Amino acid sequence: MTRNQRLLAALAAATAALTLTTSASAAPAAPTAVEPPSPLAAGWTQGTPVAQAPGVTRTVWTEKTPNNRPLGARVLQVVEIDTAVAPVVLGSTVGSDDASSQTVLDQLGTVSVVDARRPSVGVNGGLFQAERPIGTAEPRVVHTSATAVDGVLHSAACWERGKGSTGAVLQYGIPYITELATELRLTSSDGSSVRVDDINRNPGRVPHCERDAEDVMATDKPRVYKDADEVVVFTDDYGPETPKPYTDPAVPATADPGYEVVLDAHGVVLDAHPGRGGSTVPEGGRIVQGVGSGATWLREHLVRDDRAVLDQKLRDMTLGRDIPLDASVDVVSSFHRLLTAGSLPSPAPTNSCNDGTSVGNDGQPICTDSRTALATNIKGNTVLLTLTGGPGREDGDYLRDFATLIDSKELGLVDALNLDGGGSTTLVTGKETATPPTDPGPGGTDVHRKVADAVFAGTGGYGMYAKPPKTK
Repeated sequence: MTRNQRLLAALAAATAALTLTTSASAAPAAPTAVEPPSPLAAGWTQGTPVAQAPGVTRTVWTEKTPNNRPLGARVLQVVEIDTAVAPVVLGSTVGSDDASSQTVLDQLGTVSVVDARRPSVGVNGGLFQAERPIGTAEPRVVHTSATAVDGVLHSAACWERGKGSTGAVLQYGIPYITELATELRLTSSDGSSVRVDDINRNPGRVPHCERDAEDVMATDKPRVYKDADEVVVFTDDYGPETPKPYTDPAVPATADPGYEVVLDAHGVVLDAHPGRGGSTVPEGGRIVQGVGSGATWLREHLVRDDRAVLDQKLRDMTLGRDIPLDASVDVVSSFHRLLTAGSLPSPAPTNSCNDGTSVGNDGQPICTDSRTALATNIKGNTVLLTLTGGPGREDGDYLRDFATLIDSKELGLVDALNLDGGGSTTLVTGKETATPPTDPGPGGTDVHRKVADAVFAGTGGYGMYAKPPKTK
């Protein structure tokens, strides 16, 4: 092939390639898949974000058309807490004491005596159960699973066959959602030790979930377990006098006279006596009650002037590590993760409904439980959420449907934990309650439910914030 023939061949090849390129670029592009709108974008209207305090913003979403809900439009309130904007502390509180329930508004009022340090926002906390009332006294409340304030445990974790139960550790301004277990042991001066079953509740009567393999279900509604051989510790912020024996018909162990030991702040035995109840926990100290074999151990190993050591471990079952219980640690209990790493967990939350159901416009049942959640978002900020109906009524959703709603991309949530719901759902901003009261009250008026603990955000930031001294 001559030089001219080679040039002509190369020119022909280039022309063919140009023709193919031009033809390809002129061809119509494949249609782009249209992403369906999120549940939030499709059915809800976003309100204007409102600053509740520096670093704390609340946005109200209102349902556009409640197609199947005869009660009217629902309201989703979303509070974002950004510690990059201002020093903001995140924590929990049990209010005036651990045995008494209070409204979230009243609980937040106990956080600081300085009005400027009152929490700017707060929601109700973990699940709880009321013990049977003793005489005419108000029922004492007990936490469902691992709960702590300022490093002080107020309840042991659910056992869940050794796996622990879901909760959130509030530390350094952010929530860490994980599976938590507790291990509690009391050791006497002679070196003997005994397992401590729980904290701040009547021994023998186990609320809501097993604390160990020996617990046996006594009743299903409310769910209560029984154990005739227990040791229970009471902290100095328990509040009322320690419980005396009384009879829960389903739990005979609550009538056991038992044994009681009073410890000072250094673990020294101030008093040890048969029978139990009617004692006040010394400041900084503890009281230990036992029934069955627990009472026997206390009687045989602790006498006046002995010293007892309580070893408490909070175990992160996800990472296999112990979480030191110092003053930076608060813990809120739960049972249900709503989101994990930006998606619904597997398996997804069950569509449970505890407080109330109604019938939708299509004749099918709908859940009216209000909902509360604690979450983190893609910016690393803490988010508090409530889903309620309008004034004076509950109208939330099934648990899984609530998780699906808050999984909408507009919120950008990463991890989310379901907190107590139903009539407990409460959002407080400043000194106002932003969610409707739904529990029947005196005179036919609705009131806000009293709860066991609350999660809050307010001025301070880790390392700067301190609660006022306790007053007895």
